[in-house]
Amino acid sequence: MPPLVRGRPWPLVPFLFLSACLLGACGTPPEPESEPRVRPVMAVELESPTGLAARSFSARAEAAERTGLAFRVSGQVVSVRADLGDYVPAGTVLARLDDRDFRLKVRELEGQLTAAEGQLAEAQANFERGRTLVADGTISRADFDRLQAGFLQARGQRDAAAEGLATARAALEDTVLRAPFNAHVAVRAVEPFEQVNPQRVVFVLDRLDVIELRVGMPETLVVHRERLTEVDVHFAALDRNYPGRVRAIGVDVDEDTQTYPVRIAVTNPDRMILPGMTARVDFRAALPEGRIADYFLVPLTAVMEYQEGHHVWRLDETDERVHRVSVSLGPLERDGLRIKGDLRPGQRVVVAGVQHLEEGQQVRLLTEDDIRGARR
Repeated sequence: MPPLVRGRPWPLVPFLFLSACLLGACGTPPEPESEPRVRPVMAVELESPTGLAARSFSARAEAAERTGLAFRVSGQVVSVRADLGDYVPAGTVLARLDDRDFRLKVRELEGQLTAAEGQLAEAQANFERGRTLVADGTISRADFDRLQAGFLQARGQRDAAAEGLATARAALEDTVLRAPFNAHVAVRAVEPFEQVNPQRVVFVLDRLDVIELRVGMPETLVVHRERLTEVDVHFAALDRNYPGRVRAIGVDVDEDTQTYPVRIAVTNPDRMILPGMTARVDFRAALPEGRIADYFLVPLTAVMEYQEGHHVWRLDETDERVHRVSVSLGPLERDGLRIKGDLRPGQRVVVAGVQHLEEGQQVRLLTEDDIRGARR
């Protein structure tokens, strides 16, 4: 209701006229539309589709060789000479067992072997004499057979004593646990005076001069496994790149990830890479000519629908303006979409902000510093 003056309403028409004037409708001309503002965008450079196809994967470092060590005999630990994280060259003594019983056993069997060798020497001499005597008829054939059986029995006893002594000496040697290769101690699970048995792992060693990474490769790349030309491994914690080498590629797909297992070896001479560190593994494969024709790989965010077709925004870096380019769609891959159109390698296409652009609009290309500042 209009406001009341002395209990009666104002006339409706003058009130509406006054309101319109107050709102700027009394003939004030509208402001001209401003030019489209410069929009910040992100863009990627198109790579040659028939050159090197790059794929990146995340992986975690593992020791190329990890071994759990246990004593081969039971006994009480008398000393432990390696600790967690220690570098142990091949042959380094890690721990020792009490070897008194083992040394006594060796001495006992050494005596038995000496006795057996004496008995064998006597039996052999009797057998050689009996061979001469039976030839000239001095002894009977039955007596010679007994001499021969005694010789064979003595030889068997000597051999058994020798084998027993070798086993005892090996057991004595097994009271000392040594590093089988150059490694770092990953796990130490034993202390002095503990009783251990052959089934108990007391040390775990990691060989770190070679590091291994495992990734799952999709079928779109594994079909080019024979064309892999380069593997780069980047460890963010170390801020370093290392050359990698494909050690093995599985031929059976993993049912959970639908990818093929690939093992990458990285030489680690300074042993700075440690198991558990995360890495980015970049594969490069030379694709055969004509395999994907003129299809470029772009992120999905670069493609937009327009007038029942698909387009991308090409950035003209001479005047920093964008132009719409019609494209046809190719296969969808793990890292993006293949597209074909009036595009050339080295050109840039916008990948962020495509829905807010207009033909010929001026843009500003975002830098890494801009992106980092926006995230703060």
